[in-house]
Amino acid sequence: MSADSSLYHAAAAPQYTRSLFVDALATLKPLLSSLTSNVEALNLAAICCFRLNRLDEAEAHWRRAITVDPAYTGGYGNLGNLLMAKGDLSGAEAVYRRAIEHQPDFAQAHYNLGNLLSQTGRRNEAQAALRRAIDIQPDFAEAHNNLGNLLRDDGRIAEAEAAYLGAIDARPDYVDAHRNLASLLRSDGRTREARIVLRRARAALPDSAEILCSLGDLLREQGNPARAVVCFRRAVTLRPDSIDAQCGLGYTLLASDEVEQARLAFDAAISVDANSVNAQTGLAQTLEREDKLDDAGRAWRRAIAMEPGNAEAHGSLATVLHGLGELSGAEAACRNALSIRPHFPEVLYNLGVILTEQNRLPEAAKEFEQAITLRPDYVAPRVSLGRLLRDLGRLSDAEAILREALALNADVTGAHTNVAGVLKDMGRMDEAMEHFYRAVDCDPQDVRAHCNLNYALTYHAEDPRDILDSCLRFAARHETPWLSQAPAYGNARDPERRLRIGYVAPDFNAHCQSMFTAPVFARHDHANYEIFCYSSSIHDDITAKIRPTTYVWRDVQTLSDERLAQVIRDDGIDVLVDLTLHMSRARPLLFARRPAPVQVQWLGYPGTTGSSAIRYRLSDPWIDPPDRPEFEAFYSERTLRLPETFWCYDVRATSPDVGPLPAHRNGHITFGCLNNPCKASPRTLRIWARVLDAVPDSRLILLANDGPRERYLEELSALGVEPSRIEFVGYQARDT
Repeated sequence: MSADSSLYHAAAAPQYTRSLFVDALATLKPLLSSLTSNVEALNLAAICCFRLNRLDEAEAHWRRAITVDPAYTGGYGNLGNLLMAKGDLSGAEAVYRRAIEHQPDFAQAHYNLGNLLSQTGRRNEAQAALRRAIDIQPDFAEAHNNLGNLLRDDGRIAEAEAAYLGAIDARPDYVDAHRNLASLLRSDGRTREARIVLRRARAALPDSAEILCSLGDLLREQGNPARAVVCFRRAVTLRPDSIDAQCGLGYTLLASDEVEQARLAFDAAISVDANSVNAQTGLAQTLEREDKLDDAGRAWRRAIAMEPGNAEAHGSLATVLHGLGELSGAEAACRNALSIRPHFPEVLYNLGVILTEQNRLPEAAKEFEQAITLRPDYVAPRVSLGRLLRDLGRLSDAEAILREALALNADVTGAHTNVAGVLKDMGRMDEAMEHFYRAVDCDPQDVRAHCNLNYALTYHAEDPRDILDSCLRFAARHETPWLSQAPAYGNARDPERRLRIGYVAPDFNAHCQSMFTAPVFARHDHANYEIFCYSSSIHDDITAKIRPTTYVWRDVQTLSDERLAQVIRDDGIDVLVDLTLHMSRARPLLFARRPAPVQVQWLGYPGTTGSSAIRYRLSDPWIDPPDRPEFEAFYSERTLRLPETFWCYDVRATSPDVGPLPAHRNGHITFGCLNNPCKASPRTLRIWARVLDAVPDSRLILLANDGPRERYLEELSALGVEPSRIEFVGYQARDT
């Protein structure tokens, strides 16, 4: 809002010193008492008081001026502007209307009234006041511009465009009008016209940092970051103190993955104004990209302290805290964001993810469902809800919601991966494999999708070479950048020292894998070996039992592969053991970085990683018979056979006493397989059918819920097995 010219020039003159206004006021003092009818002296005194921040005195002088001369329009304008600055909008409105009564053709008063009415939400009245100011003074550029803002906000694009053009015609060097017109055209999808407007403005105003910033924003939006950077750097040169220029440069560099340079730009912005939320936000985003999550969290907290009502900042803090594994803090930050903006689907989704990781599945489901209600086209919560329903055993519901996600976007890797997992659990492996392959096709760079495919192939592939080929493709695609870097190790070659063996896994807890690792750790030769565990597990009672049997235990769930690799190097690990292969939460790219001189895979399943960074695999004579050397061709690693078995087993339950042979009581042999139904490949079913055919009257007990039961009966019946010979059981407690 513009002020009366006399006040405007005085207020905007930084070269005037405080002492100058004090001296002027002292000079005016006798005149004010003797020449009470001199409104110019009163106006000048008011200006001096205003500049000295003695607002009550300034108000008193201006009120006295319009009392002395009710037709003194300048006094009305300045008094109204002062009341506006003090927040007395009703008082300011009364003053502006009084000025109009005394001088109906006072354009400045209509303009000021229009701005005030806009602030109080009386938009139609505001537009009328601004139009009246323009009728009186057609070259009133500010009135044209502010009218354009009102029309733009009302969605009246053509009228707003005309108003901005009127402002530019009235004052060709009016920066705000050029920027507002370009912004209007951008929001209307007319980016080419917006660019023309800004280029013309730049030609007319070559030293305008503001125009350069607007042009830089537009170029970044159009996918031309290099030219955008040129604009922002020029703007920074012209106005090093411009937060918009420094932040615009920072965001453009960040979008171009020039993260370090982006951080320097945001640091420069903060040095100009440490209270700039935009600069703190940019710095926080940059620190996240640099994986400096602790620093990013502090930056987000600073931004929130400056602007507590910023829901996006609270939501971003939640994301950082989630990355740090601080689930309770992340949940609190999400709830803070939702208290500010209850209908915030992205934060509802993130809260659902956090609750899922705390195993609060019913609560998580509600958050996902609310996010979907708010944004019916939002794919991510559908994918997460489908995964959650799968964990709850509601496979049909999970399949339905995941297929909804694919109907919205058929190229979402996560949707294909999760619907494949559901189909796998239902025993529909042919369908599942189609989605595992499609997940990789949708995003060839998605490491997890390719891991899932490799693992699923171990259940489904008829030819083991298919598994190896997929694992080799995985390694070629994802590991190659790391393998080109020659590793350096500081491990001492001292035959007298204890070797350090490191185990990496996400399952040092109540997972079946720990039934095999716990006995090994408990009986390790601690006199000759130092045992390190790098755990990404959620702690439970089993974790508490395993941890004391190791030499060093590190919780590394929140560490990136790069950071964990450095930790392992610093620990001086001699032999690093992968316990997961391509199963859930594996870290193949950790091993690709070769943090230890010897790397071995063991336990997860007796398969292959395909990785040239892992040189050995542990097996035994039963899985890999020594007299079948051709099996070696199915592995990328060299096979080392343990003498008896490659695993030990702790049942974690009291075994029942051995009783009479059930066949004596039943009159027939009963075979059983209590494995996940997805492991029963077509080849396995053919073998079972042959066994049942070779043993008359025998039976087969299988572990399966409703979906896989139908598949078992259908496929075994097609192989000649009578359905009456098949029995099913569900999951049971281990000690029943």
